[in-house]
Amino acid sequence: MKVQNNITVFSGDTRNNAQLGKTENGSAREENSKTFYAGNLMNEFSLRDRIQQKKAQAQERALKIVGDAWDGDKKLDQEIAGSKERLKNLKAEYKEAQDSLRDINEKKDELMKAYDIDPDSQEQKDLELLRKAGSVGLPWSEGELTAEEEERLAQIQGKELTEYQSRVLELDKAARTHQINAFTAEKKIEQENAVIRGIREERRKTHTIVDAQKQAEEVRKAASEEVIGMVMEETKEHIDQEQEEKEEQAEEIKEKKEEQEEILEKRKENEKELEELMEDMPLEEMADLENAQTEIQQEIQNIVNKMNLVVEDIKGAKIDSLL
Repeated sequence: MKVQNNITVFSGDTRNNAQLGKTENGSAREENSKTFYAGNLMNEFSLRDRIQQKKAQAQERALKIVGDAWDGDKKLDQEIAGSKERLKNLKAEYKEAQDSLRDINEKKDELMKAYDIDPDSQEQKDLELLRKAGSVGLPWSEGELTAEEEERLAQIQGKELTEYQSRVLELDKAARTHQINAFTAEKKIEQENAVIRGIREERRKTHTIVDAQKQAEEVRKAASEEVIGMVMEETKEHIDQEQEEKEEQAEEIKEKKEEQEEILEKRKENEKELEELMEDMPLEEMADLENAQTEIQQEIQNIVNKMNLVVEDIKGAKIDSLL
């Protein structure tokens, strides 16, 4: 059988949570559960605990700021690394296309030699015109045909091509795919280089890591200032509390001193009355009076003892009153 130990923590006023854990019938659940009420536990934390918590929170935030900056910088490094890897592949594609085009151009040169074609011959010039017309509109085109080229093109298009011209144009068709691959790879290479330059330029402007470290230091400094404020507030409260206690103690001492003075004053009055009576009393009555006086003094001493006073304090107070 599985026994569940459910532990629940509630924050806020425990009085508002008094009914939690009740069933629909109002009876408490008899489960193996424990409930803790956080309430205002923060107020019960010691100053040391609150300072440590404040420092820990500041350190956590500072580390997150720097960590996020490092993560962002690492992501940029990954983007650069990805661009470099793509550049490597694109350059390989570009080289492969260029190598193929070079092989085709070599074959064209071989055909020119094999057919003994003069570069300045009309056959070669017509071939170049046909090739130019076939490339119009393509990225590597030599441009639009002139009026003279248009007129000459119309004249040769109705004629049968020579074997040399036909074979060269066939090679041009084969070269078309390699030209497209080379052109596309070249443009993509330019784009990847632009991405890398942009990232590096942005880094030079923003100084992400340096700025993050400065921000983290500001967070730590602010936390230190808060800690100092907490210590000063705690010290002020402690001093105010001690001052209040001292004032209460001084008030109590003042009240006790007044009580002592009242007792001494009463005693002086009694002694004076006794002295006046003793002057006119017979010896027997005087002896009785002395006994009564002793009892009165004993009673006064009892009162003094009850008030937690010592004889020396009474003497001192009496001397002060005489002075």
